[in-house]
Amino acid sequence: MKLRFFATAVAALVFTGSVAFAEHSYEQKPGWLFPTIGAGRGNWEASVGLFLWSDEFKARNFQLRSELDLGPGLRLHSIVRTNREQDTLKGFSPILDEGYLEGYGFHESSTGTVSTSLRIGNVRYLHFPYPDSIAVFDQVPGISDLQGGDRTGYSGELLTVDYKHKTGLGLHATGINWDFGRDGGTQLIENYLYYNHNFGALHFETHVGGLALRPEPLGRKATGFNTFLGTKVGNYQVGLLYEKLKNQSAYTGLMVTFPQNYLTRAMGKVAFDYDRSPEGFAFQVPLASGKIGARIAKKAPVNGILVGEVKAERLRTYWQNGQVRNYYEHILSSWGEENKSDLVLVVEEQPWYLQSEALVSPHTNVGSWSALKTWEKDRQGPAQLSQTVIYRFYRVK
Repeated sequence: MKLRFFATAVAALVFTGSVAFAEHSYEQKPGWLFPTIGAGRGNWEASVGLFLWSDEFKARNFQLRSELDLGPGLRLHSIVRTNREQDTLKGFSPILDEGYLEGYGFHESSTGTVSTSLRIGNVRYLHFPYPDSIAVFDQVPGISDLQGGDRTGYSGELLTVDYKHKTGLGLHATGINWDFGRDGGTQLIENYLYYNHNFGALHFETHVGGLALRPEPLGRKATGFNTFLGTKVGNYQVGLLYEKLKNQSAYTGLMVTFPQNYLTRAMGKVAFDYDRSPEGFAFQVPLASGKIGARIAKKAPVNGILVGEVKAERLRTYWQNGQVRNYYEHILSSWGEENKSDLVLVVEEQPWYLQSEALVSPHTNVGSWSALKTWEKDRQGPAQLSQTVIYRFYRVK
């Protein structure tokens, strides 16, 4: 019965509503773009993790997150955690879950877009530019470092280059020089060709080439392919993944993308997660937040003239034990003036919400109740939170 469920579900998708999978483009004039919200501007947030079940309550993972713009296409990012423990706030031994300097930019032409990013430091989130549906299934660095095991994530110099043609064809490569106490030399983490397109009611994606391995330790790759088919069902978007890499088990996956409503916004605000090992509910509760820099207003100034805008989307991903340990702000579009100190910046932040759940398992046979339970038992379940933010720049008369 291998792939019976997958094939049946794909057939069902073909006859379900129209496709609405968002494609995030970098809207800009031809040439290079190095986005900025102004040197010395940024934001910060303090939060604490909670874990509870019928017989236990734990506070953990107190963290201070910050994002600081240093100039066009250059920013500094950090998530400082107060200790190296999994389920307690006791002890004070700060570590950088993430801490890196990033230089990035985009080049637009009549045929497509080149996106480049160089991050130097400790990184726990690989996606750049905005992740497609297949990327949402990617393994999130684990928590073995909080259990006395090896460090997780990616430490060193991380370079990503992506080219997307107007037809939907593209080339993506990510390489790392392991550094800052991590051995491994210089290697490619992934290098593949990709294609994505809408065919009537179906959204189709495929990656072919060197793809990241899912079992830990992360940072390895193998040759193979994966394919995604999705569509819209009511207010939801659903899709199926199939992946086969050399000398690896075949993986199948199911992703559901949620609409924004009271429930998904409530879950997104506190990074809600249901965990199985140990069983319980996990949260990451915001305590305080603020803006960094000068000439930042809550609303448009009187007699102000809008002269520029940067639109971005912040993403956070997690799956294991509900530990939220990464954050990234994707630039989606930019126009006008932005890098002038005399401009007033107004920041519009929409609510965080639970954007998607992507379940993936090293099994293809789900044709019986027993097989389905095995599939679910061995699955990974990355969750993705999203927040849209718009930076508007005003010149005051």
